Amino acid sequence: MAAAHGRTHAASWPRRLFGSKRRGSADAGTERTIYINARPPTAAHHPQYPANQIRTAKYTVLSFVPKNLFEQFRRAANIYFLFLLVLQFIPAVTTGMPGLSALALFTIVLLTMLKDGYEDSKRSASDREANRARAVVLGRGWVNVNKPPAHMLRPRGLLRLVFSDSGAGGSVGGPLPASQQQQPPPPPYDGDVAEDAMDVDGDAWLATEWRHVHVGDIVLLRDGDAVPADLVLLAASGADDSCFVETKNLDGETNLKTKAVVPLTAHLRSPARLGSFACAISAEPPSTQLYAFKGTIRQVGGSADGGSGGGAPEPLGVDNLLLRGSVVRNTAWAVGAVAFTGDDTKIMMNAGETPSKRSRIERMMNRQVLTQFCLLFVLCMLSAVLGGVYYGRGASFQALFVVAFQTHANRSAPLYGFLTFWTSLILYQTVVPISLYVTIEVVKSFQAYFINQDADMYYAPTDRRCVPKSWNLSDDLGQVEYIFSDKTGTLTQNVMVFRQCSIRGKVYGQLVPDDDDDEAHDDRVASLRRAMDARIAQFFDHPHRQGAAASFLDTAVYDDLQADGTQARAAIEFFTVLALCHTAVSHVPDAAQPHVIEYKAQSPDEAALVATARDVGFVFLRRDRDRLACRFLGHEQTYELLATLEFTSARKRMSVVVRRADGRIVLLCKGADSVVMARCRPGQERLRQATLDDLERFAQRGLRTLCLGYRILDEAEYVTWRASYDAALASLGDRDAEVEAACDALEQRLQLVGGTAIEDKLQDGVPDTIAQLALAGIKLWVLTGDKTETAINIGHSCNLLTADMQTVVVAAADAEGTRAQLERALLDFADTHADLSYAGGGGGAMAGVAPRKPGAWRRLLRRRAAASAADGLRDPAYEQARRAAADTSRRRGVRGVWDDVRTRNVPGGSRLRLRRDVPLALVVDGAALKHALEADLAPLFLEVAVRCRSVLCCRVSPLQKALVVRLVKRHLGALCLAVGDGANDVSMIQEADVGVGISGEEGLQAVMASDYAVGQFRFLQKLLLVHGRWSYLRIASMVLNFFYKNVVFTLSLFWFQIYCQWSVANFFDYALVTLYNMLFTSLPPGALGVFDQDLPAFAGVVVPQLYKRGIYKLEYSMARFWTYVADGLYQAAAVVFLVVYVYHTGAPAQRSGLDTADKDDVGTVGAFCVVLVTNLYMGLNNRNWTWVMPVAQLFGVALLLGVFFVYGAMFDDVFSAGAGRRVFVQPAFWLLLALTTVVCLLPHYVVKFVRSAWYPTDTDVVHEIIAGFRRAASKAAKHPPVAAAGPLNYGAAAAAGARKEVPFGAVSSQHRMARRHRHPGAVHSHAMDGAIPLHDLGPYLHSAQESFRSTTVLAQDTLTRPGLYQGTRYPESDAALVHYLHGLAHMGDPLF
Repeated sequence: MAAAHGRTHAASWPRRLFGSKRRGSADAGTERTIYINARPPTAAHHPQYPANQIRTAKYTVLSFVPKNLFEQFRRAANIYFLFLLVLQFIPAVTTGMPGLSALALFTIVLLTMLKDGYEDSKRSASDREANRARAVVLGRGWVNVNKPPAHMLRPRGLLRLVFSDSGAGGSVGGPLPASQQQQPPPPPYDGDVAEDAMDVDGDAWLATEWRHVHVGDIVLLRDGDAVPADLVLLAASGADDSCFVETKNLDGETNLKTKAVVPLTAHLRSPARLGSFACAISAEPPSTQLYAFKGTIRQVGGSADGGSGGGAPEPLGVDNLLLRGSVVRNTAWAVGAVAFTGDDTKIMMNAGETPSKRSRIERMMNRQVLTQFCLLFVLCMLSAVLGGVYYGRGASFQALFVVAFQTHANRSAPLYGFLTFWTSLILYQTVVPISLYVTIEVVKSFQAYFINQDADMYYAPTDRRCVPKSWNLSDDLGQVEYIFSDKTGTLTQNVMVFRQCSIRGKVYGQLVPDDDDDEAHDDRVASLRRAMDARIAQFFDHPHRQGAAASFLDTAVYDDLQADGTQARAAIEFFTVLALCHTAVSHVPDAAQPHVIEYKAQSPDEAALVATARDVGFVFLRRDRDRLACRFLGHEQTYELLATLEFTSARKRMSVVVRRADGRIVLLCKGADSVVMARCRPGQERLRQATLDDLERFAQRGLRTLCLGYRILDEAEYVTWRASYDAALASLGDRDAEVEAACDALEQRLQLVGGTAIEDKLQDGVPDTIAQLALAGIKLWVLTGDKTETAINIGHSCNLLTADMQTVVVAAADAEGTRAQLERALLDFADTHADLSYAGGGGGAMAGVAPRKPGAWRRLLRRRAAASAADGLRDPAYEQARRAAADTSRRRGVRGVWDDVRTRNVPGGSRLRLRRDVPLALVVDGAALKHALEADLAPLFLEVAVRCRSVLCCRVSPLQKALVVRLVKRHLGALCLAVGDGANDVSMIQEADVGVGISGEEGLQAVMASDYAVGQFRFLQKLLLVHGRWSYLRIASMVLNFFYKNVVFTLSLFWFQIYCQWSVANFFDYALVTLYNMLFTSLPPGALGVFDQDLPAFAGVVVPQLYKRGIYKLEYSMARFWTYVADGLYQAAAVVFLVVYVYHTGAPAQRSGLDTADKDDVGTVGAFCVVLVTNLYMGLNNRNWTWVMPVAQLFGVALLLGVFFVYGAMFDDVFSAGAGRRVFVQPAFWLLLALTTVVCLLPHYVVKFVRSAWYPTDTDVVHEIIAGFRRAASKAAKHPPVAAAGPLNYGAAAAAGARKEVPFGAVSSQHRMARRHRHPGAVHSHAMDGAIPLHDLGPYLHSAQESFRSTTVLAQDTLTRPGLYQGTRYPESDAALVHYLHGLAHMGDPLF
């Protein structure tokens, strides 16, 4: 066994050295057996478990340099320049100084390496903090037989300088000593344990770190401790042998979950008992399923030999497992045995390796660089062939341009052409811009700084700003098409508030509208609370009421209680069920105030129900094992708890069986309305219908509903049922099914009591943010672990689901059922609902992607039918769907397809109506999603999903979240963003193109794995619609202009070869070639990337449709790339031919009498023309002129002049052969500067004018409106009207000015402006529709102006409330403009 240990841990060092992640242990595919105080069978037991040390960073100390270099040289340009660097050291083909090229490449690689290292150091710091957290294990002589000896875990030799002895500390590992093998059997448990038996400072316990915890260790946890690994719970301090844990670090939920101790180990309540109890734990292989676990535990008797002896095994489930990252709450202490460590833990199994993400523009740049390589190859080949041809002629004048060794008499024309090819490769190297990558890194660093400093995204409660963690993804923020979001803690606050209830058909609970101003709202709530307190004081003594926080406000409930009639009895039954039917634990936070009771429950809605019953007067005081102490309406009562039938996603209900003081046994039940209604006794039709109507109204308000019922049991019936229930619990077969059958047999013939309505409070601004993102063309998918009903309710609350949507629910337990429901959904809706994705033509004509052919989806069904026929089988699901499609009279609902969310209250079997003329929403259950993600069903699932405006996936595991994101990324090619706040969202965040972590009040695992960290979901609005759109436009403009300026420079060298017989002579001095990108044209592209701005910040959020240009790739595409290349090709030819022609036909003479038409003078003039033209061209492409761009342009030209005056004066004869002294005094030089500027830039300016004036984009239209408003406002301020001034007159003047003063267009009428917007989005398309709904702009402009004249503008605080426009600031003088744009963006919205 020692040898096996040695091989295992020796093999782990390369992984630790070079950072490869270990996905599970070596025996990950087999079950494991863990021995406690027992000797394992040495012949069969060779544990090879990973250390508990985790790593989320991409690099280690030794892997950083090679791995980072590999990442950088995935860029085609870097490989190209490395090749050129090697080439320049060959004397036969070099054209300059290779040292300068080496310095440039080294600088780029070093700067990028430093940036990546800084980013990854943050992840490494987080890993160290987690690995060195404190843990307490059983030690001081106790030996863990599952752990190798310490010397096998410690690094040796030079490795000690790099790694610590992770795993070597903590408990003692090795074979079981003889003293521990022969322990007397533990004394019987008498229930009396000293209070300090589990004192962490005692001699039996050893303090260590998480990284030293190993499989088989016994870990002690105190209240508030985080669980260091996956533990099997052995004992707990609770009287009922249970432990409460909080899992917000895993799933974002703050509610407590109960973990149980198996009876076999419940007596291990002291270190002595733990050290003497011999047992063996068998566990399933490491799994990604957070909510599933199977295992057994058995006591090993006699000789402590794991191979024989002992009792029968007891089953272990997920309720007996404490997961790594969860926190112990409301439990004095708990003890567990480590089952899984490190990468084998469930949370780490769900976390993928930290990916190396590259932005979409960078990936497209690689393709564009490859096209530049093709262009370079063509240029080099032409130069080589033509150069060889001219070289072969005896009368050529190439000797005047080429170097001596190239004109050697022994050189043949083919050899000359071959050498010319490689020399051309070096000469034309600037066609691929190496400095582009450095500029991008610098620009994105500035963009990250701007994002971080945005005060609109500052979250004061946690003192957190938006933190960019991956700086290279800022442009991706402007191209997001799909957002995948967690629900709990991301969209919601996970705070439940009891609002209303229905008791015997009567609704209680007064709602205070949220649309009131804050002060009036608070006054109304305070008045209702005072009325409640006064009414209670007249009725009974109620010291436990927390009136200041009470949310259920209605004095009518006490009027009915005092009436002592049928309604009073129903109210008592209702609140009795609330006070008793739960698993919550009472807690007194302050001993000085014993009447203040709080509740900790497995779900926040359960805690809200119990707290509401407390505030009304039905107080649950405490739980003493099987006794429930209560105080109802001022009277003490005690109930005996006989059984708890727990809630599961399949049952959708929970029940308790209690014995009252008079001896009667009562079953109390609460659950989903559809489930409880189906179990009610006959004869309650009127009550059922009244309750359903009330629940319908609650649901329309977005409230979560439950139904309550009860049943009185006979003693004999209970005894019979209890026997069957205990037998089901002890079953080793299909235990879950047997328990469910026993529970279902008892939960029948219920008396309906009423229903509850609870509000799951959303985060500030979530509904408005989702609505704004939808207008921007972004599709939101919610992936949650909640049950279907909860997710649907929240979907309605946050505007994800609306009342006019047709909801398609896929809920099947097997693959065939899932297939049948998906195929039926396609047959019902595919012909009437088009693909909404960009790849499927959902963007319309503006996106430039043709819609898919109608009926293309039928190929999926035909392929399935063909596959079934090939197998000799007939797919019953397909045949059933085909028959249903052929039935034209079919209009009723189908299983798995719901009319809308409200039909969840309709009992099963009712006929539902399908609506095919409304948007679709898809709801998928976790079990069905498991099958839908399989290879054969994934295309079918995606075919349904892309036709839906909203998608909800429920009961989803962390790994399934990542698989959903991967499915959309790979099959649709869409840019995906994932947002979450818990550790269960890490894999989804890492899989998405952009990951956003919510750094609110929950755990920080998602934040550490994310690319951007924000405080609230609503900040996505500003992050995407403003910063993302700006970054995308800036990076796209910068990259295209960068390619352009390099094409101009390189093609100038190429065109000049015509005049030197393709001798590959430099048109410019080599120093100018080197400094062109570094100095003369370096700042204007950077200014475009950092400061360019097409519209103010508020325009991006007020008119979210502008964002669609990023989704549809309209600002950066291969077509635009080739447009810039063609522009550069033309301008290079214009510069060279004009300069050469002018100097050839009219070259001035020098004082010596010689003319100046030599190569150096022509090249110097050409260099000045190229630098001036490219700088002015990039300035012309600037959308927002500030002082930055002119300074950048002047800086480049001034540097060129400075080089000639300083460097040229120092090296007069070497640098351009003294051309600087000659050309500046020549009139032709200054004439050519002006002439080439006009000839080169005039066509570009004309095209921009025509496009903006006759074919404007949405951006152009909004820009003109803003300019018109502001100019009109400026004129109005200078010449105020005689009538009373104010927002009314200002708005009218501004609206009138919007159609008179606009850039480029000089539009003189509303009709012409509407006609100009016929083709927004692209110049070449005559069927283009803009993202903004301006199909007939003229009439709307007129009506908008009339509204400004007759009404006041929207209040500024209305447009800046949290969520709507994310509080984006704008000048007060622009209030009318913002209102105008708001109407423009929401035209056709019924809410506007």
